[in-house]
Amino acid sequence: MIAPTKNYSPFIESDARDNAEDLRARMREMGYLFFRALVPVEAVLQVRRDALQLCREAGWLDPTRDLMDGIAAPDYPPTMESQPDYMPIYRRLLRISSFHDFPTNESLIAVGQKILDVPRDDVFVHPRRIGRITFPHLTSATTPPHQDHYYIRGAVDTYSCWTPLGECPLELGGLAVAPASQRDGFLEHNVESVGAVGGCGLSPEIVKEWHTGDFGVGDTLFFHSFTIHKALPNLTEDRLRISTDNRYQRPKEDIEPASLLPHYEGFEERKEAEKKITSQ
Repeated sequence: MIAPTKNYSPFIESDARDNAEDLRARMREMGYLFFRALVPVEAVLQVRRDALQLCREAGWLDPTRDLMDGIAAPDYPPTMESQPDYMPIYRRLLRISSFHDFPTNESLIAVGQKILDVPRDDVFVHPRRIGRITFPHLTSATTPPHQDHYYIRGAVDTYSCWTPLGECPLELGGLAVAPASQRDGFLEHNVESVGAVGGCGLSPEIVKEWHTGDFGVGDTLFFHSFTIHKALPNLTEDRLRISTDNRYQRPKEDIEPASLLPHYEGFEERKEAEKKITSQ
């Protein structure tokens, strides 16, 4: 359980029914929008069910417990992205229709439309859908502070949307954002990371305040590509945390070619290219 400190404050909640101008103003002010019960429960739970079914087939879940509880098998060693036993299951997840279609849910598109100030049909969803399956007892894999622009590049006014696939109390490891941090622009990422995003992150010392909280089913967080954010560690005894994050932008603005590919496709090639650039 994360102990309350002066560095952690509750999310400031927004209402998706607010007019577009008010939501854009809050995004400019805070760098994020947090919505309660934005996505219909049935849509979230369908993706959760499909993802957990894959986890069960992989032997990651306790077969004696209810599937939807997402209880990790006590005899399966925790695994993570880039590991040989993780990646085949993850690539299957990316091909499931409920997972792939999730970011086009009308409730998410409607928010994207307001933030981007474009017609509904002009909300461009990045084809690169991303999922996270986070094991307990593997806090070293926790995603460190970073800005998404470091990884996605392209248009600065790209917005990420993070949704846990099921209830996500603090101890399960939700997301925390640094309010108004997007105002400082793009920062140099120079802290080596072994977390889920890999590569480099930002020093936690530069953030003086974090906003976070428990997520219910359907709760959703949108934030700007310059907004500093991080994952919280999965401190539960035996529960998997499953989430998805997706990106939205205007269709005619710049986009990194890798964002048009499935997650992890071309990843190794890009890392090798980055190493060559930094070594020169």
